[in-house]
Amino acid sequence: MGYYDSFKQRGASRRGFKVNMNRIKLGQFWDSLIDKLEANELPYDFHKRAKWVNASQFYKLVVEPLDIAEYYRTGMHLVKGHYMQHGRERRYKIFDKWWNTENGTDHPTARSRFASSTQDSCFWAQVEEARDGLIKVRAESDARKFIKMLEDVTKFDQYAKRLIENKEVSQDVLAKNSSYTKFIEEWNDFQSQLQLLQPQFP
Repeated sequence: MGYYDSFKQRGASRRGFKVNMNRIKLGQFWDSLIDKLEANELPYDFHKRAKWVNASQFYKLVVEPLDIAEYYRTGMHLVKGHYMQHGRERRYKIFDKWWNTENGTDHPTARSRFASSTQDSCFWAQVEEARDGLIKVRAESDARKFIKMLEDVTKFDQYAKRLIENKEVSQDVLAKNSSYTKFIEEWNDFQSQLQLLQPQFP
C-alpha cells in the first residue's frame, strides 16, 4: 500500500495526526498567499516567478492526493458528490493556471523511471470515481446510461495506462493493495462478465 492509500486508511496515530495537521496548515498558507495576491499586497508578477510557480506545483503534486484521500476517507463524496466536480479547492485550480501559463501544456520529456510524484495530482480522485462508476454500472438497467457509464470507465482506464506507460506516475500507484490495482482487478472482472451481456447491450 502506498502514499495515497496509507493516508486514506490511516488509524489513530501520532504520525497520521501530524501529517494531517501539516496538510491543513499548508492549505491555509497557500490560501493566505492567494488572498494577498488578489488584494494587490504582493508584487504584480508574483504568480509568474519561477520560485513560486514551482513551489505551488510541488505542493499540489504532494498534498492534493492527501486532500483527495481525506475527502473520500470522510465520505464527503456521499454528501457533496465526487471530488473533481464538488470537492477540489480553488487554490489547486489557480496553481494549474500558473503552471500552464509558464510551462504550457506540452507533454514532458520521456522518462526512464517512474516519477517521484504522480504528475496528475487528481489521479486518485479519478480512480475513486471510476471504482464508483463500476459499482453503479453493474446495477444500471437502462441501455443508454449503461453504455455512457461504461465509456467513462473505459476512458479513465485508457488514460491511466498512458500515464503508466509514460512513467508519469509514482510506483505506489502499482502497489499490490493500491486503490488503482483494486480498480484494475474489478475492471477485469467486470469485462469478463460483460461478455455474457453482449447480446443484451450490443
